[in-house]
Amino acid sequence: MGEEIFVDANIFLEIFLKDAKSEECKIFLKSGQEQDKLLFTSDFLIYSCFIGIENKLDDKTSLKNAILFFNSSLNLKILKPSFEDFYTATEIMENNKLDFDDSLVVACMKNYGIKELASFDRHFDKVKGIERVRI
Repeated sequence: MGEEIFVDANIFLEIFLKDAKSEECKIFLKSGQEQDKLLFTSDFLIYSCFIGIENKLDDKTSLKNAILFFNSSLNLKILKPSFEDFYTATEIMENNKLDFDDSLVVACMKNYGIKELASFDRHFDKVKGIERVRI
């Protein structure tokens, strides 16, 4: 089995919003397919991306392109958090001073035994058992 990496919403949003690290993020996702890496994200992060696109771009074409992107041949497994994950996230919030979204990322990762996270958010560095992948 290949390396397992959870991908945070900000990696996708870099691409969708054509921000400064857009190309690096595209290369990272493509290399995941080519290097036997198993990439994961969650349905709630995908929804967050769609909302971010709607709020920042107000462009239905960009939103449709993002939907097609997630539905493409991208080697990405989409996880659905359980109610136990939601509860665990509240405990992670208290113990790590993270907001609910980020705590839910950590809860999902722990539930599925994923230890690496692709994210630009440095506050994940303080979470035990999680290693942030630099892009």
